[in-house]
Amino acid sequence: MKLLFDSLEAMLTELRDQQIKVVRISPAVEQEASTEPGGIPSLVSRVIATAVLDERLWAEWRYRVGRGVADIVERGLVPPEWLRRRSDEALAIIAQYVDHEGFDIREGIVAHDTAAIDTFRLPAVAQPCTPSRSDAAPGDGGGRA
Repeated sequence: MKLLFDSLEAMLTELRDQQIKVVRISPAVEQEASTEPGGIPSLVSRVIATAVLDERLWAEWRYRVGRGVADIVERGLVPPEWLRRRSDEALAIIAQYVDHEGFDIREGIVAHDTAAIDTFRLPAVAQPCTPSRSDAAPGDGGGRA
């Protein structure tokens, strides 16, 4: 079972209180059930931070990066370039914030055994972290799941 948090700061506080040292960070792209005019689906990009609390419980926080109409390429649907760029920036900011708070970062995501997520990339982009801005920057408790 997962324990969802409204803010990354709250999740990291809980992890610190329980002496958990490892946080997994991963981007995730989901196709929405509805489609845009013309039948092209929209994709929602998120960055998800998870951590194991015990053998049956994990912590999870999600940051909604944005939503865009999918680009259709030879291999299928992909997020538009602007959304991929924003996702990479958000991932870097969140990873930097978690690292700055003293946690070890690992690739991937903790999920229930029926979940399937096949995206991960942790760019080495240094971005300033602004965790105190409400609903404006990753790592601050803003964003919507």
